[in-house]
Amino acid sequence: MDLQQEWQQMSAEVLAAKQNELVSKFNLDSQSKSLLQDLTFKLKWKLRWIRIIDLPILALALFAERDLKIVLIGVFVLYEIFRFFAVLQFRKIKTSIDFSSSTKQVLEGNLKAITKILSIENLWGYVTAPIAAPIGLLCYQLAVHKTFDNVITQSNFLTQVYILIPVGILIIILGRLMNRSIFKKPIADLKAKIQELS
Repeated sequence: MDLQQEWQQMSAEVLAAKQNELVSKFNLDSQSKSLLQDLTFKLKWKLRWIRIIDLPILALALFAERDLKIVLIGVFVLYEIFRFFAVLQFRKIKTSIDFSSSTKQVLEGNLKAITKILSIENLWGYVTAPIAAPIGLLCYQLAVHKTFDNVITQSNFLTQVYILIPVGILIIILGRLMNRSIFKKPIADLKAKIQELS
């Protein structure tokens, strides 16, 4: 057997295998990239909405009386804490090609970060949704009556708070339905793509 001929055959096989591997990686990357672009676009808008909501609250706090200012700044801080943890997870999402890991590993890491953002939002919703309507009532009462003492001494204030707490359950349900309608299909597609790569 000719050693040079054997060497050329092996070289041709290796080159063909590398080209096939590159083509398959490119196809997988382009297919998964559209899924990631869709999910990151939706998550970016979710994070933008937090700013759209909390910046006017901060602006109101700057011009409010002392007690109302405390409540509004507290609400602003709650929004920003959620946004901070969500942005930390969002930065873990890789949208560019990573040559140090496989496509499957990149997609699994991205799926983990996306589900973590949504679970942080669920936790944040469970904490803040039940108190959202009572805080709104408190802000209104503070705008009218100026101090916590004047608001709390009203005979019907606590009754109104207890009546408004169940509104939080409705907010939680609506939030879950909204997330399900927006993120269910793209996440299912991403999971299917990961299974396809297994």
